[in-house]
Amino acid sequence: DLQRFVTLGEQTRIPLVRRHIARRVAEGNSPEGVEMVVTAIRDGAGGDDQRDLAAYQSDWVEGLLEGFEGRRTVPMPKSWPQTYRVLEGSLAVRQAATRLALRFDDPTALQTLRETVAGDRYDAAMRNDALMTLIARRPEGLDASLVGWVDDPVIRRAAIRGLAEYDHPDTVGLLLGRYPSLDPATRQDVLQTLASRQAWGERLLDAVASGAIPRTDLTAFTARQLQSFGDERLDQRVVELWGPVRSTSKDKEASIARFKKGITPQKLSVADRAAGRAIFDAACANCHKLFDHGEAVGPELTGSQRTQIDYLLENLVDPSAAVAKDYQMQVIRTTSGRVVTGLLVAQNDQAVTIRSATERIVIPADEIESQTVSPVSVMPEGLLEPLTLVQVIELFAYLGGPGQVPPKVTLESAPFPTTPADNSASEKPAASVPSAGKTDF
Repeated sequence: DLQRFVTLGEQTRIPLVRRHIARRVAEGNSPEGVEMVVTAIRDGAGGDDQRDLAAYQSDWVEGLLEGFEGRRTVPMPKSWPQTYRVLEGSLAVRQAATRLALRFDDPTALQTLRETVAGDRYDAAMRNDALMTLIARRPEGLDASLVGWVDDPVIRRAAIRGLAEYDHPDTVGLLLGRYPSLDPATRQDVLQTLASRQAWGERLLDAVASGAIPRTDLTAFTARQLQSFGDERLDQRVVELWGPVRSTSKDKEASIARFKKGITPQKLSVADRAAGRAIFDAACANCHKLFDHGEAVGPELTGSQRTQIDYLLENLVDPSAAVAKDYQMQVIRTTSGRVVTGLLVAQNDQAVTIRSATERIVIPADEIESQTVSPVSVMPEGLLEPLTLVQVIELFAYLGGPGQVPPKVTLESAPFPTTPADNSASEKPAASVPSAGKTDF
């Protein structure tokens, strides 16, 4: 009973109930129900207090946005133009209302968002939020704007990630040309974008082969993304330039033995845990949370067996040995030729949400050409191989420590050494990580 359902949302004193009602109506794909919700927003039953009214409106709007996630457009309700004029008068709701207006294909919202992205008078958070909203809608011609916005330092990273949505002819040349001047974090965005399409991936490997992109910049995530296309020639090039993405069982056993030989309780007790946190931030924090720090994509580490060296080595050297179903890697090919790999966050009839190494990606169901589940863990192998023995000890000391430590400024070998390196017993400082060549401790 849609009328009773929406009326409950108007009358409830529990904001979360109202928000979930709006989400459920939106997911139900009922124009009649959406019309009722939009009318409820316009008429406003939030009370006389302006803050209460804004909160009431926000509950409805945010709930609709959640329910519409994965749908690029939704038919505009008849009462929306009047409702939008009401919402534009509220600073607390205006930004979310514009995102909803774009979903309704309201032409005024598209212009407003473009002006916000390009306008210097708006703060960085507002500009990036507006740009991500545009990318989610993927309006025609946005790719040309994204190409120009790559040179805007405030919104550069979002623009680079957004280019993966389009097969724009200038993308590869532009990103490779700008690459040397970018900071380490932005370089990783470039690598992930270039690894999202097979033709781009081939040119990325050309750049690595020529030295235009340092081989040490390629991460295990990027290497595995390139191998997700299933092209034998591309796979072979990845192996030649980066190394095997998956090691044999004997290689893993030998690697664990080498690390165990060099990691001792005495060395762990005097290791620089702040330096270990810097390594964790660069290599692990985008997926794992430790001491209430990091992202909760993979398992929480604070309560795990993190003080046991054997446990850490087995999971870091061979993460796919025993992988839970929830952490198997998804490989999605879109109708536009893009390949997305990562962890499944959510899936319904409208969309699939994936958490990749760098971002959360919502893919509309009607744009998915194929979706497969890999038996391997979303966490790649080889994360320890690029590190010196000193760095491995520092990382383990941080992982197994009793509590949080203040962050170090940056790793000297920014952002993170990411190709197989010499794990020799000399325990050389981090700044002298060699670029290649594996040896025993």
